[in-house]
Amino acid sequence: MTFDAADQASMPGAADRAVAGARMWAAIASAAARRYVTDRATVAASVISNIVLTVLRGHLALAVWEQRPGLAGYDATAAVTFTVVGQALVSTFAVFGGMVDLAWRVRDGGVETDVVRPVGFQRWWLGLEVGRAGVYLTTRAIPAGVVGAFLFDLRLPRSSGTGALFAASLVLALLVSFGLRYLVALSAFWLTDDRGVQAVAALVMMFFSGAVLPLGLFPGVLGTIAGFLPFGAVVQAPMDLYLGSPAGGTAYLGSAAASPERILAYQAVWALLLCLAGRVLTTAALRRLVVQGG
Repeated sequence: MTFDAADQASMPGAADRAVAGARMWAAIASAAARRYVTDRATVAASVISNIVLTVLRGHLALAVWEQRPGLAGYDATAAVTFTVVGQALVSTFAVFGGMVDLAWRVRDGGVETDVVRPVGFQRWWLGLEVGRAGVYLTTRAIPAGVVGAFLFDLRLPRSSGTGALFAASLVLALLVSFGLRYLVALSAFWLTDDRGVQAVAALVMMFFSGAVLPLGLFPGVLGTIAGFLPFGAVVQAPMDLYLGSPAGGTAYLGSAAASPERILAYQAVWALLLCLAGRVLTTAALRRLVVQGG
């Protein structure tokens, strides 16, 4: 079989395919974003609740660190900044779990449609997650952060370079968070009721991500273990890049020298491993779906 010049000219090039792929991803993310802003009353209630919780946790952190200066290597200003900014981002990264509604799709049979989408099963759900996170960042995190900055003496990034590293860390944090929650969501292919797995996973992520307490407060072996687990990449790592890792802070991958490069590497390694694990488990899950006649 041969192609003439006209046929070759009509074949889409790499640039065209890249543009088409970008447009498709943008369409998926945009559709997900519209879904999360449809109910304005829910959005307003979520904004208010996140602001209230952020302010309460900020005052609590201020009270604790005024009584225990230097706790976990943070001064009072750094501790309040960690708490306020970290709490503002909790909903964006869905530290409380869920937000990958795969279990519902498995139960109602809608997953059959997801399987045949042209973007791939895992990438489809990642596109939806990007749209959701964008909405939560703009409607939950930013308002709570602005109010927190107005009420507390928050520390700003030391330089534009630090701000850029923080932004890159947030992208990796989202990938790690999605990777963890996606693996948990896939359990719906094997379990009749996945709510127990979801609850345990949410509890573990909240405790080991740094969303509740800085991981530097974890004593001895527990702190060392936390530095190897992926959960710290979601909240603790971005905040350590934002503030500068304190002396005696989290030992990422067992190294006491938590440089910005090592923190980003820690996040990137876990993002890659979780995405690869998700791909392998997705293949097994879809094969099981076919076996069951789904």
